[in-house]
Amino acid sequence: MNTIIRLDTRGRLVIPNEFRETLDLKEGDEVLLSYDTKTNTLVISPIYGKPSTLVKMDIEFGDAPGSLAKIAETLAKINIDLVMTESKSFQRGTKARWYIIADISKCPYGINELKKTLLQSHVVDSVSITKIARDRLHQ
Repeated sequence: MNTIIRLDTRGRLVIPNEFRETLDLKEGDEVLLSYDTKTNTLVISPIYGKPSTLVKMDIEFGDAPGSLAKIAETLAKINIDLVMTESKSFQRGTKARWYIIADISKCPYGINELKKTLLQSHVVDSVSITKIARDRLHQ
């Protein structure tokens, strides 16, 4: 589905009913806005439930068959809830990146321990994890 919508004078946009129904979005539900500077793209993703801790992870790893699955398994074992993901090979057969928005509220580790765990997997070359700020005006 695609549609063009217009911002109002206050910069707001309305998500058309057909999209809200498809995504089961209701008044009061939260959505995540993500901006990709490389592609100049804004992505709106539903956040189902009320995650208490959202983070953005940028994971760089070797582009070999099964690498992404091994990282996903590591995240699953420590109760990381993946909200949105995108993976890209940027040096075919050599390097890849996985961009993740995740809820870490059920993870027993803090951010530093989480980074250490991913790096010790021997699949991850580098990892960046940052907390995502919620819009305090609407809380």
